[in-house]
Amino acid sequence: MFYKFAHVVVGAIYRLLYRFRVTGREHVPEGGALVCVNHSSMADPVIIALALKRKDRPRFMAKMELFKIFGLKQLITALGAYPVERGVSDMSAIRKTLDILKSKNKVLIFPQGSRIINDAEAAAMKNGAAMLAFRSGAPLLPVYLSVGRKVFINKIQVAFGKPFLAEKQPGGKSSEQYAELAERLRREIYALKPPGKKQRDD
Repeated sequence: MFYKFAHVVVGAIYRLLYRFRVTGREHVPEGGALVCVNHSSMADPVIIALALKRKDRPRFMAKMELFKIFGLKQLITALGAYPVERGVSDMSAIRKTLDILKSKNKVLIFPQGSRIINDAEAAAMKNGAAMLAFRSGAPLLPVYLSVGRKVFINKIQVAFGKPFLAEKQPGGKSSEQYAELAERLRREIYALKPPGKKQRDD
């Protein structure tokens, strides 16, 4: 109930402040998927959740430190977050993600690993999303999210692309296949960027 309430109320506020525009929502698949988005703002998880239909409520990883803050822990958990320890291979978070995908739910992931505000197109994707796609069999859904969060100035634009599957090549090294898929994902995300759209800092 809290998520549905937040989706309606916060959605109305964002549409008023940022002239919210979503394209390609028809590409969002039913069931589990890795929703892969470029990352430039702390508000990105909220924006993507608003761009998706309520029934497609995404789960997402958040750094472990946030779950140590009383009140914030309860809030972000209610919104679909679960903890990950950054800087290490957190097998617990990986298993949690795979379980969510196998349960036919969506997971929001920022493949670049951190916020990239300038020269975003040159930033390589890390291999995490590719690894999860290979291990789960879930499709990768590329999403481009416009940069800039200035009230009444910037328009928030969310463009969903067509989902695609990881295709394992027999005999190939896993690390190389992860890297190739990560690069394809980068191209698919930035191909959705509106023509002539300039980068703007927050």
